[in-house]
Amino acid sequence: RDARPDGRTCRARGGTFVGGNPPATHVDMSVDDLVAFEERADELVAKYEHADDRGQAAAASATREELKDLLRAVLERSSNMEGPDRGASERARALYLRGRLIECTADQGDADGAKALVGAEEALKKAAKLNPTLEGAWICLGQLLWKKGNLDGAKNCYAAVTSRAPNKKASQCMSMLCRTIAKAKATPGTDEQKEHVVESLEHAKAAIKLDVTDGYSWYQCGMAYMTQFFAEGATDPNKLSQSLQCFASAEKGGPAGDGSLEKGGIGDYPDLHFNRATVQRYVEEYASALEGFKRAAQLDPQLPWKGEVDAMLAVLTKLDDGCAGQGPMFKPKRLLPVQKTLAEARAPSAAEEYRGGSLKALAPGVNKGICVNVRAALDATAEDMLNLHYIVVDGDGTLAALSVYGLEDGAVRQSSTLTLLDPNVKDVDATWEGRRFKFRLVRVDLPKQILVGGTMPVGLARPRLASVNL
Repeated sequence: RDARPDGRTCRARGGTFVGGNPPATHVDMSVDDLVAFEERADELVAKYEHADDRGQAAAASATREELKDLLRAVLERSSNMEGPDRGASERARALYLRGRLIECTADQGDADGAKALVGAEEALKKAAKLNPTLEGAWICLGQLLWKKGNLDGAKNCYAAVTSRAPNKKASQCMSMLCRTIAKAKATPGTDEQKEHVVESLEHAKAAIKLDVTDGYSWYQCGMAYMTQFFAEGATDPNKLSQSLQCFASAEKGGPAGDGSLEKGGIGDYPDLHFNRATVQRYVEEYASALEGFKRAAQLDPQLPWKGEVDAMLAVLTKLDDGCAGQGPMFKPKRLLPVQKTLAEARAPSAAEEYRGGSLKALAPGVNKGICVNVRAALDATAEDMLNLHYIVVDGDGTLAALSVYGLEDGAVRQSSTLTLLDPNVKDVDATWEGRRFKFRLVRVDLPKQILVGGTMPVGLARPRLASVNL
């Protein structure tokens, strides 16, 4: 399945366009016919997008055939409705209907489909020119231009709608598109990129304001918060908390929703579970992340969930085995000299406002005002380099996992005493296919939360997210 920019927009569609040219004989279309065709198009497009977004290939293919049949029927009867003797409003609606159906059914990967999409673009542009307030024409034209890679043109189309009046669909599309532009056209870490991401968040919030029960708007908001966290240097963990809260509202259909799909919940949307699990992996909520990837795989097996799960399991196995003291590096003859060195240096090598502690005595959560001296006994960093992982030991011989973000590999030296400031502790307990992983983990999000040999470490790196269906 082709990677998508952010969800339902710009998905590559398979198959061959069969609309073709209208037949030689025509039956004139009445206004009542036009209304009936529009209603049927609304129904089928919504049905198709729902199935396509959720990886339901058979359902999407069947609905696409229905859309092709509808397009044939429209082509047989629409020429008189598009003629100059009709009013501008009726002509615009007919042109939009034709362009919309071609956009849904044409495959730009083959010659016939590409030619049909050129005609669809012309029809949609004419429709928008004849009736600038026809919101659907602008939104559909925006999707078509986005699919062609014309991001600025797509943004202008959505802006043509939102500049006149609030519109939920256009705001959702703008939120997605702004993040795509931030990734495709702006240098990482620049003010330009940050501005695009802020704009994405603003449009997502605007969509929520129009309908607080629409889970898809909440999903866009969650994606925007997540993207903002990384665009701004991954220094504000509250952004990830807000992202997870939005994802929860997306699944329920708003903060007060009951999860019903009929009332706005999108619990059947695989990208929601995949992207939420990716964030949960980053914040090391491993049990929830594993469940999320499992649910995403059930809904859409074509998502790249297996690589994510395998990478997590590799880390969890290393950390769990290490904390259990499995391996030659944890033999007493190796650890006792380290413990002795740490025990003799009980006085914390940190500022006076900190008091010394031990790994065992730490409570779950942030231990404010506490510092703990440890040494790294094992480098357990995974190949994907999402972050640095170590097994550390303190003066009492207690083993724990240490997770360090924002530093280059090598910034934490195993020969140096590490001083953990305000240690943030998480007791991990996750199970996958009968294997239980249970250990204590200390998380370091920022360089100021750790000293290496008594000084703040060097070798800062931009934190990154493993893989997200943006």
